[in-house]
This record gives sequence, C-alpha cells and structure tokens, in this order.
Amino acid sequence: REALGEDPDANKAEAEELSRSHKQIEESRQRLAKLLHDGTQLVTNIQVAADARETHRRAEEDELKRQRLEKLENESKTNQDKFEEITSKWGSAREKTIPQDLWEVLNQQQQQCALLIEEKNKLISELQQELKSKDDQYVKDLKKQADDISLLLDRMEEQIKNLMKTYRRELTQIEKAFELERRELLSSNKKKWEQAMQAHNAQELENLVTRMKKVEEYEKQLDQLRVQDSEEYTAIKIQLETDVQILEQQLQQMKAIYQLNQEKLEYNFQVLKKRDEENTIIKSQQKRKLNRTLLCSPGCTTCLAKQIKQFQEDNQTLTADYKRIVEQYKDLQRTMRHFAVIDAQKFLEIWLMNEQEAKGLMWKALDADRVIHTQQLGLPWVEPDYWFLDNVGPVVYRKTMKSASKLAQEVMALT
Repeated sequence: REALGEDPDANKAEAEELSRSHKQIEESRQRLAKLLHDGTQLVTNIQVAADARETHRRAEEDELKRQRLEKLENESKTNQDKFEEITSKWGSAREKTIPQDLWEVLNQQQQQCALLIEEKNKLISELQQELKSKDDQYVKDLKKQADDISLLLDRMEEQIKNLMKTYRRELTQIEKAFELERRELLSSNKKKWEQAMQAHNAQELENLVTRMKKVEEYEKQLDQLRVQDSEEYTAIKIQLETDVQILEQQLQQMKAIYQLNQEKLEYNFQVLKKRDEENTIIKSQQKRKLNRTLLCSPGCTTCLAKQIKQFQEDNQTLTADYKRIVEQYKDLQRTMRHFAVIDAQKFLEIWLMNEQEAKGLMWKALDADRVIHTQQLGLPWVEPDYWFLDNVGPVVYRKTMKSASKLAQEVMALT
C-alpha cells in the first residue's frame, strides 16, 4: 500500500473518525433515552400517586361501609328489641283499670317511643352528616384530580419542551460531528489526491524524459543514415560522372579517328562505309552500356522505388479515408432526413390533437353563448363565422407535407 501511495495511518484515522461519529450518535441516543425515561417516570409518578390515593380511599370506604352496615345491623337489632319491649307492654296496659296507672304506662310507652325515634333521628343525622362529609370529600377529590391533571399537563409540556430542546441540541452535536468528519475526510482525500497526482506527474515526467531520449537516439540514427546515404549517393554520382566523362572522351576519340580515317580512305568508299557501320554499332553498344550503367545505380533506384511505394501507400490511405468520410456524410444525411420526417409527422399529430381539443372547447363556448343569448337575454343568436374552425392542420400544413414527402423520397432514394 505504501508503494501504491496509500497510507495505513490514514485508514486508521478514517476508522477513528467513523467511530467518532458513531460514538456521538450512541451518546446522543443514550442521553435522549435517559431523558425520556426520567420524563416518563416524572409524569407517571402523578398517576401512581393518584392510583395509591384511590386504592387507600377505596379501602377506607370499604371499612367505613362495613362499620356502617355493622352499626345499622346493631341499631336495627337494638331498636327491634326495644320495639318488641314496647309492644309487649301494651298488653299490661290493657289490663290497667285505674286511669292514673294507665296514664303512667302510656307516659312510659310514649317516652320509650320518643327515645326510639330520637335514636332513629340521631342515626339519620349521623348518616346525613357522613353523606355531607362524603360530598365534601368528593369535591376535594375532584379538585385534587383537577390539580393532578393540571400538574400532569404542566409536566408533560415541560417534558416535551425539554425533549425538543435536547433533540435539537443532540442533532446539532451530531451534525457538527459529521461536518467535522466530512472536513477531515475531504482534507485527507485531498492530501491523497495531491500525493497521487504528484506521483502521477513524476511518472509522466519520467516517461516523457525516456521518450525524449528515445526520440533523440532515433534522430541521431536517422542523421547517421542520412549522412551515410548522402555519402553513398555522392560517391555513386561521382563515379557515374567519371564514367560519362570517360565515355565522352572515348566518343571524341572515336570521332577523331573516324574523321581521320575518312580523310585517309576517301578512295575506298566501301571500306569507309563499312567502318561507319562498325562505328555506328560500337556507338550503339556504348550507349546501351551507358544506359545500363545509369540504370544500375542502386542508391537512386532504391530511393525512387521507396518514394513510389510511399506515394502509393499514402494515396491508398487517403482514398480509403475519403471513401469512409463520404459514407459517414451520406449516413448522417440519411439519419437527419429520417428524423426530420419523424419530427414532421409527430408535429402534425400533436397539432391535430390540440386543434381538435381547442375546437371542442370553442364549440362549448359558442353553445354557452347561444344559451345565454336565447334563454337568459332573450336575444337572437347568430353563429359567428370563424375561418379557423374549418381549418384542419397547421397553416403551413401543405408546405410541410410537401417537404416531408420530399424528404421521404430522398431517404428512399439513398437507401
């Protein structure tokens, strides 16, 4: 990794940064969970206290009810005994014959009945007093419940405010942690990118230097070959010029000999003519030899053949490129014409669809205008003459169709 430009410490730093952000998220989650738990417990404490009070009240109510029933039963038994005692004395009262004794008995019976009624009234008064105290207690309980509900609402609102505030604060902390992590990652990646670019530039520079050295070596080799070929060409040229001069000298000598022989041997025309023919033959042979010598120059022939071969290859390459470009141009023209025909057809279809919809809306508007004139205003209605209601297609429809058909014909002709 170090050879490739990667830093192991940078990877460790990235892992630490990632753990930092996750750590911040986990800490925020724990704080929020604790706050939510504490707030829930603070809110539910009111309900727990109310449930405890209600349980205690029901227990007291059950105990009081039991005592009240027991008291009523005892009172009923006692009063029943007293009532039976009073009832049993009515028999002895009937046996009394003396008015004074009868009055005393009646007075005692009346006192016992009054005492019985007084005890009953006392019991009723106690029950009414207990009922009143229960009503007061019920009002107090209602007030206490209202206070508990108000306190519960206050605590819930306070809890919601604290939660919202804490959520915002923790979210801000998490965003800061992610922002810090993003900046550090950007800085680290930028540093890696710069190091990689420096290494890449150094490698490119090294490749460029190597390539330049190779180019210099090739240029030196080309210069050497050029100098060598030039020297060989110069030597061959000098040799050929020397041969030409020698042949010209020989030709001049032959001419001189021919003239001398012509002056000396005028008397023998036949011999002279024969010598002339021989000289002509020799001259032709010398010329063929000269031509062969000229044609046998290896440097010029090789160079000329190379140039002719190079010109032929260049001509073939340029001809192939020309044909390929012409074919591409024709393909591009066919594609453009094809898409032009498709666009023209789509334009016509969309135009006709929108035109039909617009005409429908126009006819609806004219029908509404007719109804308003005839039914609401009581006026005669004359249908207006709108020329565009009878038109089908765009205004330049015919011209477009002509060009589209022409393009179609051209495409068919090209294909």
